[in-house]
Amino acid sequence: MGVREMFSFMTRSSLIPSSAVFTLTQIGRAKAEEFGGDNKSRILVALETNGTSNLEEIARTSRINKNSVERIIRHLIQSGYVQPVRGSEE
Repeated sequence: MGVREMFSFMTRSSLIPSSAVFTLTQIGRAKAEEFGGDNKSRILVALETNGTSNLEEIARTSRINKNSVERIIRHLIQSGYVQPVRGSEE
């Protein structure tokens, strides 16, 4: 499976597969403290604390519902703060 297929969930209409795993970028580590206590920073801190994590792990650690995590993760990826490590292998 090619990279394009693995990350096809990045289109707005697609759901992020449960097998997708994410990690912080260098920029994301720096931004984690700048955001304050909002949901973006809670997600970045969850990734900083846990390392590579899937949506469910991020939601549990950040105490943000999974649907919100999915929406915010898309924004954080587009901003360069988070990167997918792997996507759906189905």
